[in-house]
Amino acid sequence: PSPLPALSPRCPRVPRPVPQCGATAPPGGHGGHCTALRGLRVRVPEGPGGALFGFSVALHRETERRERNEPDKAIIEDMWLGVTVASQRQPPGRVLACAHRYTRVLWSGAEAQRRMVGRCYVRGNDLRLDLGDEWQTYHNEMCNANTDTDETGMCQMGTSAGFSANIIYFGAPGAYNWQGTDYMLQRETWDLHDFSYPNTRNGNTYIGYTAEVRSAVLQRDAVTLVTGAPRYRHTGAVLLLSRGARQALNRSLLLPGPQVGSYFGSALALADLNNDGWQDLVVGAPYYFERKQEVGGAVFVYMNEAGGFQQLPSLVLTGPSYSGFGFALASIGDINQDGFQDIAVGAPFEGPGKVYIYHSSAEGLRDQPRQVISGAELGPTRIKTFGYSLSGGLDMDGNSYPDLLVGSLSERVVLLRARPVINILDKTFTVTPSKVDPAQCTPKSCMTVTLCFSYNQSAGDPNYSERITLQYTLEADKDRHPPRVRFSGSQSATYTGDFSMPDTRCQTQELLLLDNVRDKLHPIVLSMNYSLLERPRTFQLGPHSLDAFPVLNQDQSHENETKIEFQKECGSDNQCYSNLQLRSSFVTEQNQVNGTQVLQYSRDVRKLHLSINITNVPSAPWNGEDAHEALLNVTVPPSLLPSSVRPSGACTFGDTVLCELGNPFKRNQRAELTITFEAIGIMLDTREVEVWLDLSTQSTQGDLQPVLAKLLVDYSIQSSLSIASSHIQSYFSGTVVGESAMKQEQDVGSPLTFDFQVSRARRCPDPLTLGSRTTTNGGRPPCPPRAPRAPPGNAPWGRAAAAPSSSSASSPLPLSRRVPQGSAGSPGGSRIAAPFALLFAASGVSVPVPDPLCPLPDALSPLCPPSQCDFFQRTRYYRIMPKYHAVRIRQEQRYQPGGLLPRRRRKKLWVTKWQEPDKYY
Repeated sequence: PSPLPALSPRCPRVPRPVPQCGATAPPGGHGGHCTALRGLRVRVPEGPGGALFGFSVALHRETERRERNEPDKAIIEDMWLGVTVASQRQPPGRVLACAHRYTRVLWSGAEAQRRMVGRCYVRGNDLRLDLGDEWQTYHNEMCNANTDTDETGMCQMGTSAGFSANIIYFGAPGAYNWQGTDYMLQRETWDLHDFSYPNTRNGNTYIGYTAEVRSAVLQRDAVTLVTGAPRYRHTGAVLLLSRGARQALNRSLLLPGPQVGSYFGSALALADLNNDGWQDLVVGAPYYFERKQEVGGAVFVYMNEAGGFQQLPSLVLTGPSYSGFGFALASIGDINQDGFQDIAVGAPFEGPGKVYIYHSSAEGLRDQPRQVISGAELGPTRIKTFGYSLSGGLDMDGNSYPDLLVGSLSERVVLLRARPVINILDKTFTVTPSKVDPAQCTPKSCMTVTLCFSYNQSAGDPNYSERITLQYTLEADKDRHPPRVRFSGSQSATYTGDFSMPDTRCQTQELLLLDNVRDKLHPIVLSMNYSLLERPRTFQLGPHSLDAFPVLNQDQSHENETKIEFQKECGSDNQCYSNLQLRSSFVTEQNQVNGTQVLQYSRDVRKLHLSINITNVPSAPWNGEDAHEALLNVTVPPSLLPSSVRPSGACTFGDTVLCELGNPFKRNQRAELTITFEAIGIMLDTREVEVWLDLSTQSTQGDLQPVLAKLLVDYSIQSSLSIASSHIQSYFSGTVVGESAMKQEQDVGSPLTFDFQVSRARRCPDPLTLGSRTTTNGGRPPCPPRAPRAPPGNAPWGRAAAAPSSSSASSPLPLSRRVPQGSAGSPGGSRIAAPFALLFAASGVSVPVPDPLCPLPDALSPLCPPSQCDFFQRTRYYRIMPKYHAVRIRQEQRYQPGGLLPRRRRKKLWVTKWQEPDKYY
C-alpha cells in the first residue's frame, strides 16, 4: 500500500448516527452484495431482511404493496432485490435495482408453475416512485414467463444491468437453456426500441452475466453492448454486440478466455485508459491460476486500436493465490486528476479482502498498483470479503475528486473518498558557485545551497489554500565514504529540514569543503528528496473535509540532484584528458636478446634495480592535461622482494608496490623512480622475471595499458670435455678389400666406439712439482698463468714447449702429448693405441689436470725425458683388463688367436635343439 493513499476510508453522509464506519445492513439482509453511487447523497432508511442495503428500502416498500395487490401472480420473497444496482450518473439521477430471482406464477392450485424471469425497477433520486416518469412506470420485464427453459421462461433477467441518458440494458444468463441473452431498450423522442441477442442454441454459456453499454467502442458515435459469457466453451468469452436489423443484437467480435474454468468475463469495465478517445476493455478472470507462479485470479487489458481489438491482451495483471483477483472491476474515473482514467480491482478472498487501484498513462494501464487498500485497515470494523463489489466514478463530497464505494458480504459498505492531490510546481534546487575552487573556501563558507518550492492542487481548485509542510533531506556524496563536504554547524553530510507552504518560499544552507580532499576530478553529488508531512489522523464518525489531508502526486519525481564541479585546469569543458606514458629498464643489465634484457645468473647477484620514467607530455592539442590521482601500481613476482625506492617515501609496499605520482600530475611533468628488489627467489630453474607496471588516473585517458618489465635469466657454466675410456685398443685382420669392393658399412672394418664425457669445470688444480714435496711458502703453488693458445695447426700434441717458471715449484715437469704412429701387436695384425697419460703424484705433490677453467700450458720446459724421470709408466696389457663399452662384435667378425678364421661350430648329436645366442664383449 502507498504510504499516502489517495483514497481514504471515511463514513458516508447519512441522516442519522451510524454505529460504525460505513453503514450496516439489517440483520439477515444481503448487505453490500451490490453497491452503487449516485450523484447527490446516500440515504440509508430501515427495511426488513433481504432489502437492498443503501438503495432498496423505498423499492422494497413498493414491492410490499405489489405483493398485497397480486399475491398469486408473483413471488418476491428471496428475489434478491439489489443483486444489481446502478446510477444514471447525471440529472435527474435515476436509480436502477434488479432482482434476478423474481418469480412469476402461472395458473394456480396443483398445476401452478413458476418461472424465475427476474425484474428490474427504476426510481427517482429520492427513491420514490414518480408516476409521471415513464422510465419508472415501464414494467421492465423482458422475458416471456409463458415459455419454458428452452426459451426465456428461466432467463433471470437483472443479473447484470445499467443505464445511461437514453439506454437501459439487462443481462439474462438463464435464457435459451442458459445460453443467455442481453436486452437493450433505447429511448428516442417518441419511440422505444428494444434489442436482444438471438438464440444460437449454445447452451450453458451464461451470456449476459455481465454487461456494459458505451459508445466509441467499435464506432465513434454508435453504441456497443459488451457482455461477458464466463462459461463459453468452458474458458469464458467476451462478446461485443452491435445493433442490427429487426431489433437484433449481432455479434461483432468475440474475445476468448485463456484457461478452462477461469470464469473469464465474469467482470468487465470500459474506460479510456490512454486518453485517445476510444474505450478500452478490462476483463476479469477471478479463478485463473498458475500453480508454479502462485497466481490466483487475473485481469486482462485490451487496448482499443481505433475501433478494433487484438485477440491477445496487451497487459495481464495477476493476484496472489486464492485471492479471487478480478472478482470485481470498476472504472473509477480520474482519481488523481492527471487526465487518464483509473481502474479498481477487487480481490475479496485475499485475507479480509483487498482493493487494488491502478493508474493509467498515455501508454495504457500501468502494470503496478498505485495503492492497495485492505479491509484490515478500516478501523475497528471487522470486514470480510472486502472488494466483493465496486462502484465508482462520482464525486460524493464535492472536492472535485471521484470517490469509490466498496461492498462486502460482512453487512458493511465502505466509502473511500479521494484526497486532494498536490503538484509541486516550481522546484528550485541550486548550488553556488557551480564550480568550487578549494583555494577560495573559508572555514565558514564555501558553497550555498538554495531550495525553493511552490504547489497547486491537481484538480485546479483556485480556492485551495491549505497550509502544507514538506519534509526534505539533503545528502552530499552519499555514495562516497567518507564524504568530501559537510553542512555548516554539523559534522555530517546529511541535513533534514521542514518547508512550510505557502508561508515559506525559499531556504538556504551552507556547505563546507573538508581538508585534504584527494578526489578533485569527480563532482560532488548533492541529492534532495522530499515528502509530505502528514497530520495525525483520528477516526471519527460522520463525514468531514479531506482538504487538510492531501497527498503528493506520485507520478512526479520526489528526488532531485545537482553536481558541484571542482575548478580544474582542463580546458573549457572542465574535463581532463591526460597523456601518461611510462618507460622502464633494469639498471645494471645491458645484455639484450630481441630487445629483452638478460641477467647473467651467479651466486653474487643479490639485488636488482628497476628504473621507471613517467611523463605527462601532450602528444596532441587535446591531451596532456592534468592527471588527477595518478598512481603507479607495481606487481612483483615471488622471486623478487621490494626493499627500497628512490626518491624515498614515494611508494608504499604491500601485496603490490603503490606509488602516488601526484594529485594532479600536471601537464609536462616528469617523474623518475628507482625500485630496488632483493633477488631472493631466483633459482637455477628460473628462466625469466616479469614485473607489471600499471598506470591509473581519474582523468580521461583511453590508452592506458599495463607495461611489462621483463628480464631473462641466463645460467651459463664452464664445462670440460674428456674421453671416458682411458685405454682403447682394436685389432684388424682378415682379407684386404679395396675401396671399390666396399658395398656396405661393415665392409670398411670393425667400428670404433669412443665415449666422451662433458662435465662442469672444477676448481683449478695446483701445478705438478717434482723433486720437492712442499713449496717454498709452505703451501700449494698457484695455478700457472694461462699461456697463449697455439693455432690449431700447432696443437701441443706433437711438440714440447717451455713452461713459465714458477717460484713455488722446485722443478717444473716437462710434458708432451703425442699420438703413437703404431705399435707391434699380435701376429697378423696391427695395434692402435689411443692417446692417454697417467699421472701418479706422490703425497703432497701437485698434479695439473687438463681442465677448461685452468687449461694446460701450451708447452712445458723439459727437464728430463719421460723415460728417465721414472714418473710415467706404460701400463702393461696383462696387468690392466681391457674395457669395452657396448661394442657389439658380430659372429662373422670374430677372430681366433693366431689370426685364423673362426671355426665352424658343429651340432652335437645328443643335442635336440641348437640356438646360437647373441653375445656382447
